[in-house]
Parts: sequence; C-alpha cells; structure tokens
Amino acid sequence: MSSKKVFSLQGKGLKLTTKEDIEPHLKELRSMPEVEEIHIGGNTLGAPACQALAEVIKDLKHLRVADYADIFTGRLIDEIPTAIGALTDALIHSTSIREVDLSDNAYGPRCAPSLVPFLSQNTHFTILKLSNNGLGPEGSTIIAEALEANAKNARRAAARTAMGARMMGSVNPLDNQATMQNNEPFKSNLRVFHCGRNRMQMESMAAWGKTFAAHGGLQEVRLYQNGIFEAGFPPLIAGLSACPDLQYLDLADNTINKQGCAAIARALPCWPQLTILNLSESYLTNAGATAIFNVLKTGTSPKLTSLQLQFSEIGEKAMMVLAQAILDHGANITSLSLNGNIAKAEGKAVQEVMDALDAHGHSDALDELEEMEEPEEEEEEEEAEERLLDEVGEDEQTLREKLKEGAKDASVDELAEALGKTSI
Repeated sequence: MSSKKVFSLQGKGLKLTTKEDIEPHLKELRSMPEVEEIHIGGNTLGAPACQALAEVIKDLKHLRVADYADIFTGRLIDEIPTAIGALTDALIHSTSIREVDLSDNAYGPRCAPSLVPFLSQNTHFTILKLSNNGLGPEGSTIIAEALEANAKNARRAAARTAMGARMMGSVNPLDNQATMQNNEPFKSNLRVFHCGRNRMQMESMAAWGKTFAAHGGLQEVRLYQNGIFEAGFPPLIAGLSACPDLQYLDLADNTINKQGCAAIARALPCWPQLTILNLSESYLTNAGATAIFNVLKTGTSPKLTSLQLQFSEIGEKAMMVLAQAILDHGANITSLSLNGNIAKAEGKAVQEVMDALDAHGHSDALDELEEMEEPEEEEEEEEAEERLLDEVGEDEQTLREKLKEGAKDASVDELAEALGKTSI
C-alpha cells in the first residue's frame, strides 16, 4: 500500500508491458505530488510502460529514492536498454534525488551506455546500488568512466557556486582559498556505492581506481564477488586511498592474494574512520594477512568493529599477529570471523585471539569455528612473508604522501605501478 510520500508496487508480481497496463498505477502516482520514494521491484516492466512511468517521474520535485531493482525478469535484452534509459533519464535534472537502486537487473554490457547520461550528469545522488547486473569488465568500465565524469561535473558545479558566492560578496575569498586550491581531496556527493556480483574483473580496476580517487567522499564501498584477481587490487586500492572518510569496505569473494594485501596494508592509515572490513573468501594467504594485521597493530583503525576473514587461507602465525593487534587496538571489535582458515580450532593462535577479545569484554565476538583446516608446515612462506612485510613497512610517511598526491591529481597510474611491485 502506498502512503502520500511512498509509492510502492513492491513484490506484486505485475506484468506491465504497455502504457495501458501501467496507467492505473500512474493515475495513483500523479495524485501524489509530494512523493519521496518510488519502489517498483518484484514486477516486470516493458519499455513502453517504463517510458510512460518516466514521464510522470520527471515532474516529481521531491523524489529522494528511486528503487528500480528487479524490474525486468523475463524481458528480452533488446528492450531493456530503452526501458532503463527512460527511467534513469527521467532523473537527470532532479535536484532532490538521493538514492538510486538499479540492482538485480540483467543489464549486461549492452545496457551500460543507457545509464551513462544519468550517472555522468546528475551530481545530487549520494547512494548508488548496482549489484547483480552482469556488467562484466566492459560494462563496469563504462559505468566507472561515467561516474568519473560525474565527479568532474560536480567539481565544476562546486567551483561555479563558490565563484558566484564570492561575486555576490557573501563569502570572504580568503575563507575559500583552500578548497579552490585543492589542498584537500575533492568530495562529491557520492557516499555509498554497491557493485557486487558484476564480474568486474581486474581489467576494469584501473578505471575504478580513477573514479574513486575523483570522488573522495565515499563512506561505503561494496565490491563483493566480482572475479577481481590479485593484479587488479593495487589500482583499485590506490583510488580508494583518496577517500579518508571510508567506513565500510567489502571486497569479499575475490582473489586478493599477497599483492592485494600489500596494497590494503599500505592504505589502512588513510582510512581512520574504518569500522567494517570484509575480506572473506578472498585468498589472503598467511603472508598477506600478516601484512594487514601488522598495520592494524599500529593503531590505524581504532574504530574497527567488524572484521570478516573467513575462508581466506590465514594460518596460525598471522592469527598470532591479529591477536596482538586486537589486544593493543581492537577494543571496539564486536564481530570477528575466522572460520574456514588454517589453524587448530583448539590451538594456541585461536586461543590468543579469544583472549584478546575477552580482554575488551567481547568474548562472544568470534564466530563458531566449524570448519578449520589443520595447519601444515609454513616454512616455504616465511621468506616471502618477510619480504612482503619489509616492503609494506618501508617509508610509510612517503607512501602516505604519494597516496594524498595521487588523490589530488585523480591519477593513480604511477601509484598503482608502484604498489604492484609488492607482488611476490
């Protein structure tokens, strides 16, 4: 049922193909000029129905949430670009829109260009959800480049606003010098970005690194289950390093490995607000995990509350380092997952972790260790691990300056190449 500010057809299982099919619902929507949210998921819409709906949406002056998730089940790929293009084009000039959900629709790379006009031009939305769309590396690169253009448009708009305010005499030019001189990374309005289950792969990561560096104000990024391999993480993480307000990072179910872990370890000091870090099922390895835990041991992430590390090939040596990191700086960790790693469930390493959590009054923070592989000899990894840790810890202040400089320039190519050298 719809209220005066929420129009919902959620989960009704409607098949709305033509303008005539959707007209009864449009009549209701037209009677709600103050509507703030539209939810049409769990139905299937054809292109003519979407075009008719788009004409109504264009006139909504208070719309904040456009939930277009799961609206094309059973539709042919040929009609989806026109349909989703109409619905997103209707939002291009909206100044009230804040959240757009485009998830659970089989766009594929063919539909990505239809999203470009809205994604590149509207600079007001703060939350964008694009998960389970089958974009692939080609489609996700198109989306990344559109969002990079969005950041550039947002920067230009901010500069015009600041210039206009100074010309009107409402702002002291001296008070705004730092912003105009880009002494700090630019922050667009984008705060939350979800793009899981899209087969982004490592081929699109350079584009995404540039996009994230260009925005700078991101607080939540979820890129789970994307088939991203090790070499894709240095440019990705370099870009995210330009987002100092990052609180939630989900990279689960990719292949991070040692090179990716080195990049994450180096970037952790850039995220002092980090509260949730999900690296589960990502093949961290003992050496890679140790690199991350050694940085956490320095107190880079005092606000961390949730650390998800299940099924990531983490051994007992790394867990001992994690235990010390929790004991020293993990007072806020209330959720820790280590299930499915390489350690004795009743062994010393796990006990040390439990004792560290208990020292902060969080004895129930650790998940149940139902599946733990028995540890084998780790001698073969020791030399590689030592090299990785040396590289991660080398000249940390210089690294931070490089990351900041890369953020200012919105160019991460050289930094990505430098981070890539940590691969062993």
